[in-house]
Amino acid sequence: MSKAYDLYSGATLGIISRIIDNPPIAEEILQQTFLKVWNKIDSYDASKSSFFTWLSTIARNTAIDKKRLKSYENQNKTDSLDSSVYANATVSEDQSALDVEKITKMLEPKYKIIIDKLYLEGYSQRDLAEELNIPVGTIKTRIRAAMNILRDKLKDEASLFVGVVLLILLMILCL
Repeated sequence: MSKAYDLYSGATLGIISRIIDNPPIAEEILQQTFLKVWNKIDSYDASKSSFFTWLSTIARNTAIDKKRLKSYENQNKTDSLDSSVYANATVSEDQSALDVEKITKMLEPKYKIIIDKLYLEGYSQRDLAEELNIPVGTIKTRIRAAMNILRDKLKDEASLFVGVVLLILLMILCL
């Protein structure tokens, strides 16, 4: 398990951090994710997905569950100024996050907002449909269109490969 942690903890923390903007809580969720993986390793089926895809799904769902809790929402409202200043001083720049930003800038605004809210902010399709006041079917159609646009525009872009892989992985996990 330590080898899996060494290999995948950085990428997994990146997925969690896009949903949870509090580094200490994101690290706590990372630990919870690996505990869940340890406890559910018997349910992993290599014929259905790669280990990283399975791990990423667990991490994403754990982060979204945490974000939807009232206690998390209340904690974020009452954070002290000192802790937020300290957190900003210790955050390092995540290169894969920059890649995702470059990628989503290639999309029209109607697609970009959906990708940002669903995959980077952790919204569900239903919640996003309610917020934007459009049908869930339209959300799904725009996701599929955005995936096709990104595949077409980025098929030859090696410099954005890491971000593309993460974004497409997140898209596939949510469909």
